[in-house]
Amino acid sequence: MNGLRRAALLVLAVALNAAALVGCASEPARDPAAKDWPMVPSTHAARGAPATAAQATAEPVERVVAAEADTVDPADALVSLPVPPDYTPMADLANVFDRIRLGYGLPDVADRSVDQQARYFAGKPEFLDRTFERAERYLYYVVRELEARNMPLELAMLPVIESAYNPYAYSRARAAGIWQFIAPTATRYQVRVNWWQDGRRDIVDSTRAALDYLSVLHTMFDSDWFKAIAAYNCGEQAVVRAVERNRRARKPTDFFHLKLPRETRAYVPELLAMARIVANPGAYGLEFTTIANKPYFAQVEVGSQLNLRVAAALIGVTEDELHALNPAFNRWATDPDGPHHLLVPYATAPEFARTVASLSTDLRMPVEHYRIEDGDTIAKLARARDITIPTIRQLNGLLSTDFRVGDELLLPASTVAPLRAGLIIEGETPLPGRHRRSYVIRRGDTLASIARRNGVAVGDLERLNGLVPHARLEAGDRLLVETGTRHKRHRHRAMRPANAEDSAQPRKVSEVMPRRDTLHASARQAPRLQLDAEPNYRG
Repeated sequence: MNGLRRAALLVLAVALNAAALVGCASEPARDPAAKDWPMVPSTHAARGAPATAAQATAEPVERVVAAEADTVDPADALVSLPVPPDYTPMADLANVFDRIRLGYGLPDVADRSVDQQARYFAGKPEFLDRTFERAERYLYYVVRELEARNMPLELAMLPVIESAYNPYAYSRARAAGIWQFIAPTATRYQVRVNWWQDGRRDIVDSTRAALDYLSVLHTMFDSDWFKAIAAYNCGEQAVVRAVERNRRARKPTDFFHLKLPRETRAYVPELLAMARIVANPGAYGLEFTTIANKPYFAQVEVGSQLNLRVAAALIGVTEDELHALNPAFNRWATDPDGPHHLLVPYATAPEFARTVASLSTDLRMPVEHYRIEDGDTIAKLARARDITIPTIRQLNGLLSTDFRVGDELLLPASTVAPLRAGLIIEGETPLPGRHRRSYVIRRGDTLASIARRNGVAVGDLERLNGLVPHARLEAGDRLLVETGTRHKRHRHRAMRPANAEDSAQPRKVSEVMPRRDTLHASARQAPRLQLDAEPNYRG
């Protein structure tokens, strides 16, 4: 029966993949700044039809392998949970919010700024709806990671403040993901950012990096969580300098007495206010919909590069849902250099692992082998495929553009396009107020001379074109140059003001479709705190 099911799924995958590829090229472009950018699908829509009796009694992933031990399937070893199975008393709780409340570890400070923020955010129930519906996929995992490190569970609310739990949040300072990292911080904590993927959007990798960073800050500031959280917002050196100023002036050195940037002075109260609302929503006229205290996803090793449309068809979920679980991917294929795993809905993992283990190579990977012809150049091939020269070098391990007629190059197939219209991709998508043009390298040019001529920083030129410092340039090659209004590189939080209207009526926090907005963006509208008129996004 399993063999017949896998065969049927393979036929379905081929059919759906062919249909999807036909429609891909005609998809209209979308303004990434549009307010109605529905990048994260509703988890309610993702659930689909009610489960059948057989599905409702399906065994958890960690029990499937044991239950089938008599008929060992090698594919079972490909399924894992990003966190270990939970055998603690906490597992008996039905609602992950109850688990969070029991794990609070920060003091509830009696400060006017916290009171103001709590009242303000409680008046934005539509925003809370959208945020926690997005968080439904990720919150259990974040909580379990915090518990494993013995960190206070209030920190599970940081992505609410940072990005409204929107993994596609991207700031003018180029901060990305639910934890809002900029590229240098991502590099510092071994998060991959390349043509194929942006690991800052990866739920597992970015959470690991964010908690690593917070742990380092907690140690640096002598176990003072408020200072560590403030440093996560504005940088450790800003907090160190503020502490030293107060020490020299013989003033208190706790967070609430430090002279820090305005955004940071509001940042810790925002977190404490959100923790206070989650602790007792009824006190603010709110009722939170339950988020299940169990894994939303499991991890499946897929072995090698895989077309994401094929994966979605095999799993039986929408492409939007698969991307919401794996938001790091920039293209309709996974990174050829790995890591070779996907997050999939928890109940689908065992069957998907068995199916993908038997998937033939020709269905996996939309990359073409191209034989070099007379007159070809790397620049010409890059223009024809609408990709960058560094991308071709990366795919083929080329340190230069040297090749001969008859050599074979690996090139992205025409179907390996940006994964969806409107997705902001590091190094490719120009930000509002900036524009890009192509620059033809002349003999004698250096990165420094090109940067000076175009009024840009050398580092920006390197980042935009995927170049290493002091990279060798070839006359005739093209570089992308981005010019326009420059923005200060603050660590900062994400994107547009929420359009939720104030409401004095208690309402249930439940089925409202997610919008591209953030808590801090909403807070900017509150005149009480006088936050910056221009948002300072984190990274």
